[in-house]
Amino acid sequence: MKWKTAALSLALFLAFSAGSAGAEWTLGPGLSSPLPINPAFSTKGWQEGTMNVNIPVSKDENLLKRARINAAVEVETARFTKAIEKRNEVWKTSGWVNWQSAMDRKDSPVTSFLLIESSYPDRAAHPMSYAVPMNFDGLGHRITMQDMKKKMPNLTVEEVNRQIEIQCRERNIPIFEKYHTVKKLPDVFYIGKDSHLYLVFPPYEIGPYSSGFIAIDMGEVVSWWAGGLVN
Repeated sequence: MKWKTAALSLALFLAFSAGSAGAEWTLGPGLSSPLPINPAFSTKGWQEGTMNVNIPVSKDENLLKRARINAAVEVETARFTKAIEKRNEVWKTSGWVNWQSAMDRKDSPVTSFLLIESSYPDRAAHPMSYAVPMNFDGLGHRITMQDMKKKMPNLTVEEVNRQIEIQCRERNIPIFEKYHTVKKLPDVFYIGKDSHLYLVFPPYEIGPYSSGFIAIDMGEVVSWWAGGLVN
């Protein structure tokens, strides 16, 4: 198990640091590791069977907002845990759930973080990881890509494709030479600590596994929120 844990840690590091131009890109732009002491969140962890879990727990003063955020995390964690249990019926598979901190300060107008789900079948070449978006407004309602499109006139498929070309070239991130042009806005996104919207493309979607998760900066967004979503 120790070698699997080490291999997963290395794979996650490579996934988030690929194309790095500096230390701030270790986990992706606008992201950081969860702080040991955070007024807005704590981390709850456990290990059961082949599952290793470390998930955020909201400590927001608004009880309803806190309940909505924590319920969303718990539902997704339970879904992934059941998926790993199902895979173990056929082939021994280890699973991990961790999280990456984005805009999640106590005074943030929105709350945003990523759950990172990883699975590692026994004797596989490498684990596979997926980012699950967790974005909430000031009342704890989920923020969707449709909400973002209403707020950002420049959030178009054409502009996303243009930014992929520009940003991956500037950051020396390898992408497929003839990758399939993005035809729709991705569902995975987060709002970074710098108040920017980042669209997330997992390994193999627009680049090789070695490029890891590719986050494309689409500009500043959070000045629009003061409480709940405004349509």
